[in-house]
Amino acid sequence: MRRLSAALAAALTTSAIAATMLGATAEAAPVKPETVSGAQALAAQNGSEGREGPQQKTLPQQEVLRQSLQSKALELVNKGAVAKTADGTVPPVAKIGKDYVQLAKKRTDKVFVILAQFGNEVDNSTLYNGVPRYGGTPGPQHNTIPQPGKDDTHTFWQSDFSRDYYQKMFFDGTPGANSLRNYYRTQSSGRYDVDGTVSDWVTVPYNEARYGSNKGPEGSGAWTQAQEFIRDAFDAWYKGEIAKGRSAADIKAQLAQYDVEDRYDHLHDGNFNQPDGYLDNVIVVHAGVDETWGGGAQGADALWAHRSWDFPDPTGQTGPAGNKIGGTEIGDTGYYVYDYLQAGENSGVGLFSHEFGHNLGLPDLYPLTGGDNGVSFWSLMSSASYLGKGRNTTGEFPGDLDAWSKLQLGWLNYDEGQAATTSSHTLGVSSYNTDQAQGVLVHLPPGTTTTVLADPAEGQSQWWSNTGDNLDNALTRTVDLTGKSASAALDTAAWWDVEQGYDFLTFEASTDNGKSWTALPGTANGVPYGKTSANIPGLTGTSGAYEQVHVPLDAYLGKQVQVRIHVTSDSNTHGKGVLIDALKISADGATVFADGAENGNQGWDTRGFLIVNGKNAVQQHPRAYLVENRRYVGYGAYLKTGPYNFGYWGVKGKSNVIDNYPYQEGVLVWLWDTDYLDNNTKDHLGGGLILPVDAHPTVTRFGDGTMVGGRAQTYDAPFSLKPTTGFNLHSAGVTTTIGTEPAVPVFNDHTGKYLDPAFPQVGVNVPDTNTKIEVVRETQAGKLTTIKVGPAS
Repeated sequence: MRRLSAALAAALTTSAIAATMLGATAEAAPVKPETVSGAQALAAQNGSEGREGPQQKTLPQQEVLRQSLQSKALELVNKGAVAKTADGTVPPVAKIGKDYVQLAKKRTDKVFVILAQFGNEVDNSTLYNGVPRYGGTPGPQHNTIPQPGKDDTHTFWQSDFSRDYYQKMFFDGTPGANSLRNYYRTQSSGRYDVDGTVSDWVTVPYNEARYGSNKGPEGSGAWTQAQEFIRDAFDAWYKGEIAKGRSAADIKAQLAQYDVEDRYDHLHDGNFNQPDGYLDNVIVVHAGVDETWGGGAQGADALWAHRSWDFPDPTGQTGPAGNKIGGTEIGDTGYYVYDYLQAGENSGVGLFSHEFGHNLGLPDLYPLTGGDNGVSFWSLMSSASYLGKGRNTTGEFPGDLDAWSKLQLGWLNYDEGQAATTSSHTLGVSSYNTDQAQGVLVHLPPGTTTTVLADPAEGQSQWWSNTGDNLDNALTRTVDLTGKSASAALDTAAWWDVEQGYDFLTFEASTDNGKSWTALPGTANGVPYGKTSANIPGLTGTSGAYEQVHVPLDAYLGKQVQVRIHVTSDSNTHGKGVLIDALKISADGATVFADGAENGNQGWDTRGFLIVNGKNAVQQHPRAYLVENRRYVGYGAYLKTGPYNFGYWGVKGKSNVIDNYPYQEGVLVWLWDTDYLDNNTKDHLGGGLILPVDAHPTVTRFGDGTMVGGRAQTYDAPFSLKPTTGFNLHSAGVTTTIGTEPAVPVFNDHTGKYLDPAFPQVGVNVPDTNTKIEVVRETQAGKLTTIKVGPAS
C-alpha cells in the first residue's frame, strides 16, 4: 500500500503546518480551463493497444514540491477544512507553511504550439550491445500517415494535417467546434480559457528514431532524446523565423506574450501571475503516428505522447536570470522552454486534452504499473481521452473530467455532507455548471495507518521524515555562528530506509535565506558518504540501524546560516523514510543547539517532518465520497458512443475493428482515500487514491465465460432508478449480448460489497462508515437528480 507522506503531516501537525487559503486577489482575470509521462496505452481485450509509455522516474525538485503542497491542500479540502469561494469552488491559492501552491485555475492561458517533422539524418554510429542504437529510416514528414483501410474502424485520420487544421483543433472557439479551447471552456464552465498560435511545420535535423528509439539501458537516454527533440524543434522554428526576415527583437516581443505565469512561484510570494522567464504552455506536435497508437511505420522508433520538462538543471546553472531551473533557450531571446507536452500528428483533441490536463497539474488516474482499475472511460485522465462518435473518430472527441479533477482545478460547484448524517441534495449534470451543485463531497471518518520504524536512538521520541513518493520534506532552522572562528559541525543519529539510487537524505546549508542551498559532504559512522543522482553529497539505500552522521560547518564560521535535513524521493517506489535523533550543532567546542525530539519542534521549520513517539508512527488520513451526476450531455454524450472493445483479435484482417458500446447514465460515487498516492490497484487491490464504486460489481463475461476487458467492467457503475441498457460485444468475432441489469438506486457502505474477487483490480473496498447514499428522484432525463445521504442503519 502506498501512503501519502508529506501530505499527512499537514493534516496532523497544525503546529508544523499552517494552512491558509487565499482569496481572489491572487488569481488572474477569470475565464477558463507528471508524472507525468507517456499517455496511456489502452488495454485491449487480448493484450494492449501499444503499451504503457515510459514513466519519468525522477521529477524536477520544484515539481516534487508542487505536488507535495497540492496534496496537502487537497487533504484539507477532503477534511472540509477549506472555505469555498462565492461560486462554490476551491480557492485559487493555498499557503502551506511558508510555501504557496495554485489550486483553482481561473484565467486565460496562452499556448505556443510547434509543428515538427523529421529530417533525413540517420545516426548509425551510436551503438548499444554492438548494434546501432538509433538507426531507422529518414523522416517521417507530415501528411504521410496512410489512410485507414475499410477493415480499420479505429484509427483517426485526416487527409491534410495542416497548420490551419491545428489552429482550429486547438483554438477554435466557435460554439460546437471540437477543440481544446471549447473542451476546457466547457469543463470549467467558462472559468478557464486558452488561446494561442500554431507554427508552420518545421523540420528537425534527425529522423524520428534518433529521438524516439526505445533501445538502450533502462532510464538512459530515453528522456534526453525526447528533450533533444523539443530543443531541435524550437531551434528550427527560431531559425526559420529569422530566415523570414523577422528581427530577434520582434520574436522576443512575441514570446513575451507567452510568459505571464510564475508556475513554481520562484519568488516565493504567492503571486503566480508574473513572468518567470519560461514559456507558460508549450505543445509540440510531431509528424507521424504516436507510439501510444503503435507508432505506425516507425513502430518502436516513434515518440511517445507525454508531458515533461526540457533539460531540468538541479545545479542551478541553466535558465533565465534569477530562476535557473533548466530548460532550452529559444535562440538568444532570453526566453526558455521547460514545461512542455508532446503528441503525434493524428492524436486528436482527446489525447491533447489529456496531456494538457497534466499541464494543469492533474495526475493520471489509470494504473501506472499495469493492469486495469475502475476509472477507465469515466475520466479524461484515464481512457476518456480516447472516445469518439463513429467510424475512425477514436480519440477525436474526449469525455468529461471526473468530479475529483474538476474539484482541484476550482471548476466543481459542490455541496458537502457528513457520513451517516441525513442530508438531501439536488444535483445538476456534472459536465458543466447549472443552478444546482455538480457534486457532493461526503466527509468520512479518517482512516488510520501504522508504519513500524526503528526505536529512538535515545529517549522516547524521534523526528520522522514521513514516507511516500515525490517527497520534498525538510527540517530547517537558522544557526548563529557569528563570533565563531575555530570549527563548527552538525552531528546527529540518523536512520534511513529510502530507494537506493533514487531517493536521498542530504544535509544542506543556505546563506541567502533559503533561495539556494548547498549540499554538504560528511561521514556516516566515520565513512564519507557518496553522491546523489544530481552529483551532490547525500545518503541513499538502507542504513539498517541508526548511524552517527557528522557534517562539518566550518565554511559558515562567523555567519548566520540556515541548515536543513532534506529528504527527497522520486515518483515511484519508496522505503519508510528517515529518522533523526540526538542532534547537536557545535562550534568552537561548545554546543550551539541540541534536540532529541523530546520537547516539541524547538523552532524548526518542519516541512513534512513530524515527531514520532517510540517506533510506531500512527497516522490518520482523510477520506470522502465524491458523488456526481453523469449524463449524456456536453462531452458526456461521448460516453454513449465512444467506449470501445477490440472484438476481432485473431480474425484475419480485422484486428483494428472495434465494438462501440455505451457507458451508463446515473449517479457515480467515488471513494477518495488519501492513504494512497495513486490508482495502481494491481499493487493494492481494492484501494486507490480516487476510484469509482461499481453499482453492479459482478464481473461481466463473454458467452464462453471469459471476462470482458477491464474498461468494460465498470460501464454499469452508476446508481440509478433505471435498469441498464443492453448491447453486443465480440470476442474473436463471436457475438455476446450483454443484457440489461436491474436498477441499483442505493449505495450502502455498511452492508454493500463493491469488489468481485474474480477481477479485484476494477473493484473497490469501501470503509464501513454506516453511510447510505440513495437516488431518490431523476427528472428531466436525469439532468436533475435528487440524492439522500444518511445513516445505513
